Parts: sequence; C-alpha cells; structure tokens
Amino acid sequence: MSVQKNLLAYIPVFHRGYDLLFQRHKDKVENLVILGDSLIDEFTTVAKEIRALPPSRAKLIVESLNLFKTVFVFESVNIGGLSGQPFIVARDALTEKVVEKYLPKSPIQWDSSFLRWDEKNVLSLENVKFDRLASSEFDQKMMLDAIIEGEKSSSWWRRVGAVIVRDEEVLLRAHNTHTPSEHTNYIEGDPRDSIKAGEKSELGTALHSEQLVIASAARKGLKLDGTSLYVTVFPCPACAKLVAYSGIKKIFFKEGHASLDGERILRFRGVEIVKIK
Repeated sequence: MSVQKNLLAYIPVFHRGYDLLFQRHKDKVENLVILGDSLIDEFTTVAKEIRALPPSRAKLIVESLNLFKTVFVFESVNIGGLSGQPFIVARDALTEKVVEKYLPKSPIQWDSSFLRWDEKNVLSLENVKFDRLASSEFDQKMMLDAIIEGEKSSSWWRRVGAVIVRDEEVLLRAHNTHTPSEHTNYIEGDPRDSIKAGEKSELGTALHSEQLVIASAARKGLKLDGTSLYVTVFPCPACAKLVAYSGIKKIFFKEGHASLDGERILRFRGVEIVKIK
C-alpha cells in the first residue's frame, strides 16, 4: 500500500469521531497535522469555541495513542511549507479554507467524517427521510386547508400555513405572521430579505406558523397530545423541536428540506413524519 504522508485535521475536542477517523487512516499516513491557533483564528468567523482544547494539548492526547509517526501543530507562518505534499483532510468549513489558501498545490483526499457542527453542516439542507407517503382524500383536504391558510401571510418571501387536527376535526390554524404588525416587514424591512433559504431560520420579523399555532393552543388551554400537524413546508430546526415536545404525534408536510437536527429530534420524540403527495 502506498503511503499518503499527512492527515490534516482541526481537533477542538477529542471524541469517538476523531478516534474512528484516526483508526481509518493510521496505516495510510505517517504524520498528523493539527491546525494551530493562528489558523483557527484566521478562518473562524463565529465566536471562539470555549470547549476547545489548546492545539498543543490535543497533540499530547493523540501522541499517547501511538498511531502516527509524528504529530505536528502547524501555524499560518509555517504550514505553507507543506504545500505540494499529499494530504488526507478531515473536511469542514475551516479545513477547506486552510487548504484553499495554504495548500493549493497539494493532492487532497477529503474525508467527510462528521466531527462537529461546523458552518457547512449547520447551513446544509437535506432531503427529509419521511416515514411514508400519504394521498388520502382527507390528508389532501387538510394540506389544501394549510396552503389556503398560508396565503393569508403578508410575507413576500415565504407563506407557510399550519393546521392542527384531532380525530379529523380541525382544532387550530395559523400562518407565518409578522409582528407587531403584518406590515412590519414592509415598514422596517425584514432580515430574511438578505438571507438565503435554509440559513439562519431564527432571524426574521415573523412568528413561524408552527410557533403561532402551538402558542395559540397554549393560550386556549388545548392539549396537543396525539394530534396531527399539517404544515406546507417542513419545519426549521427550532420549530421542529417545538413540535416534538408539544405532544403532536404526526407531522404532514408538502415540501421543504431538513437542516441541523430538526428531523432527528422529531424521531427521538416518536413523531411520525409523513409527506403529502
């Protein structure tokens, strides 16, 4: 087997994902290159990871495993000297930027191991892994009801409707609603105007339809245990968590993607995910 000399990784903490990464490549590489503080600071655009180990400490931990011939910590002043050497790189937003700037001539083999919620993972959109397709007359009727409800929204960006049902009886309806006035987004502007779909879903001047329909249930003293939610677009992560812990047991959606951990939380709480044809 030909030896690929270096494995490059950002190691803010040490956990099983890194152990599996190292075990997978220990016979393919001689050296592990850990990103140092100057490289981390140069390419990290969010607040500093307060749980992160100093790179020198991560180096000592990995060295104790005796998996690699040498473990290095490289900084911005010296990593350029490795340009041209072959690398296996644990892919995330930070290592991609380091490779682009400092290792443009190096042959790169990317490893797509999920190691942390980096920028790319947070903003990624995935197809929803729904449990089943539904096309009954009642389900179609409820989704049409949600679509009509969504059209009441004053948002030009996206109109989302939600309907909560128990035993084929509609309990509540809601649409994404700008506050404190439906005209707020036109008077003052809305942060969503300059944010891509699927990104920073918590920013905006509107209550999401799922938030509003569940808040309405709380205000009216309605228990949602065992109910079904029909929503035109699959919930954002925050709304998915709210739905998961509300007592709702089935969520029907028409379109949209999953991001972050919303789908996982719904499944963890036993919520059935159904797509309407």
